[in-house]
Amino acid sequence: MHSVIFKAQLLVIVPRVLLYITPLSRDRRVRLLVGIVVLSAPLCTAEPLRVAVASNFQGAFAAVETGYSGEVVATYGSSGLLYAQIVQGRPFDVFLSADQARPRTLVAAGKARGLVVYARGRLVLWANHGVPGPSWLTADKRVAIANPETAPYGRAAVEALAELAAAPRRITALNVAQAFHFARSGAADGAFVALAQILAQEISADRYWIVPEELYAPIEQAAVVVRSGAEAAAQAFLARLASDEMQQLIRQAGYR
Repeated sequence: MHSVIFKAQLLVIVPRVLLYITPLSRDRRVRLLVGIVVLSAPLCTAEPLRVAVASNFQGAFAAVETGYSGEVVATYGSSGLLYAQIVQGRPFDVFLSADQARPRTLVAAGKARGLVVYARGRLVLWANHGVPGPSWLTADKRVAIANPETAPYGRAAVEALAELAAAPRRITALNVAQAFHFARSGAADGAFVALAQILAQEISADRYWIVPEELYAPIEQAAVVVRSGAEAAAQAFLARLASDEMQQLIRQAGYR
């Protein structure tokens, strides 16, 4: 941002200075001014980086985004819906999915490149009342679950319920953010969500149960650079995401 402001100031100051440089002919002054405008244009018209972010990563993304030198516009949603939007042509530069399957499919189709696994998610059961755990999941409990067809955390929740032979009343949400909202508002007695969401809201440890990872397939969250006009900036953003500093922040947020 500071470099853009500096360039804009140059466009105002330099033409005035050139008027007083008598050794230069009028034509040379014009050519010099045009050169300055051309060199300044890319910075002055720089577009923000458009990032599609899986809902579970919303809190952690705020920390990752802090300190980034450019402007970022994030769109949050379930991985499946964001993937569908990319396939349909919605312009994104980076896709941070909650799984590996969809980013790999985009790479195979030539729509993305540079796949990076940036986090491993952890599933938790959050209960509004009672002691959360396998015995809490009785038939009378209303449990919010992200749509397993589009949300990896929803898929993991279904797998865990099958392993536990538990059959609570399911309330299907669009994504884990909505599942979290259903439980918080009382529309559900509890919800399967990401540990990162629980930590971000500072929910008491006695209100949630970390689901053992052997009960569901690993939630390997991958990111890719989407084919666009900002691939260099997108690749730099992914490199930053994979850096030791950012990985430490991501682990602190509740990921492995």
